[in-house]
Amino acid sequence: MRRYKAPFNGSRYVLNKATGEIHDLDSETPQCQIDEMNPFNVINCTSYEDAALRAAFLSVNGANGCYYCNPSKDNG
Repeated sequence: MRRYKAPFNGSRYVLNKATGEIHDLDSETPQCQIDEMNPFNVINCTSYEDAALRAAFLSVNGANGCYYCNPSKDNG
């Protein structure tokens, strides 16, 4: 479910820069724990590729799709 309030602002893809995990809010599940993310670590992205590129520069772990909402991009 897309979120239109800050810090998400209606974006489909959200990068948690602390973990490198990329969430697809159109496929969000309760296991994603989006509400638990520190707002400081939220990066809104226009596409998965945009999020992966940002993760390469901002996250120590690199990019990884969320197991629950983005399983086709999950690296384990």
